[in-house]
Amino acid sequence: ERRHGFGSQPLFPAHPDKTRPVTKSTANKWLLRAEKAAGVEHLEGGLWHPYRRRWATLRKHLPVHDVAAAGGWRSLEALQQSYQAADADTVLRVVLEPGELRKVE
Repeated sequence: ERRHGFGSQPLFPAHPDKTRPVTKSTANKWLLRAEKAAGVEHLEGGLWHPYRRRWATLRKHLPVHDVAAAGGWRSLEALQQSYQAADADTVLRVVLEPGELRKVE
């Protein structure tokens, strides 16, 4: 599957062949090293998916079509069912901030 990059170049080019993307295993190693270097605990629920879930959940207040486009989701269903999660702050706002009903004439 072809991923987006910069023009015809991959976003993360392999070494020494810069026309090819890095392998998934290399990217996975980079993420684990970055977590360790940053002193961040590894998130449960996968390697990359927890970061995508957090990114999507923090954008629940934005139009879903735009969030899907920016995050690379082709399916709104996948975004909403697998990546956007309920969170305590948003649930509390739903309970405490009802909208105003207006009569349509």
